[in-house]
Amino acid sequence: MRYGEAVTVEYVEMSDPGTQALFPEVLEAVEERSLPYPLVAVDGWLRAAGSAHYYRVLPYVEEALQPRQVALES
Repeated sequence: MRYGEAVTVEYVEMSDPGTQALFPEVLEAVEERSLPYPLVAVDGWLRAAGSAHYYRVLPYVEEALQPRQVALES
């Protein structure tokens, strides 16, 4: 794998009522915004809807793996 253990991929079946109960905010967003499945979330943030193609998701993963810069107050 390109990133080894630095990245975890998890598939969540949103048509399952038990899963819907775990993620009501996702289901609400899908209904309100008419989002197409599949959905892609990275670090808990919805990043793409309608495609989970590798080359569409890769930039979001790479962005999430970048070290965060912290602004220091003077």
